[in-house]
Amino acid sequence: MRNLLAILGVTLLSACGGGGSASTPISPASEPISMDGMLETHNQVRAAVAVMPLTWSSQMTNYAQEWATYLATNNNCVMKHRSVAGINPLNVGENLFWGSAVKFSDGRTEIQAITPTEVATEWADEKVDYDYASNSCAPGKACGHYTQMVWNTTTEVGCAMAICPDKGQIWVCNYNPPGNYIGLKPY
Repeated sequence: MRNLLAILGVTLLSACGGGGSASTPISPASEPISMDGMLETHNQVRAAVAVMPLTWSSQMTNYAQEWATYLATNNNCVMKHRSVAGINPLNVGENLFWGSAVKFSDGRTEIQAITPTEVATEWADEKVDYDYASNSCAPGKACGHYTQMVWNTTTEVGCAMAICPDKGQIWVCNYNPPGNYIGLKPY
């Protein structure tokens, strides 16, 4: 069994009122090969709670790639949401994922093989820690990645990944319009 060492970002963009969204593309884009399975996994999770499927957005993908590359090259591969950094001009939702490098006893380091499906599944697995009735996460647990995935008014997603200097990796998905509005249920 492959050892998947990943630390999930505990905090998902909590949009505090405001709404707004990035411009809607004229026609939906195709999910790139490098993200194969990401959209399908999102839409399976959404279907389980009777929420309309997402479409893939080139604009959100480019926005996600810009941030993933920034975090990998300028931020020592430390996860930080755009909203926390104060630079989210498109006002979109965001999920982050970090995967470590594989380190061997002889000192070699390699990039861990993590698939887009595994990343989306890690976020989706937070469902067990989300209580719909109280609209809250279990004590000490994260569930904001899951709620962003199933946010009813979100219509499009785009994701990207960047390799860090230490061969770790940062994954970013951006959601338009954003979700996780405080006090509102996702569906």
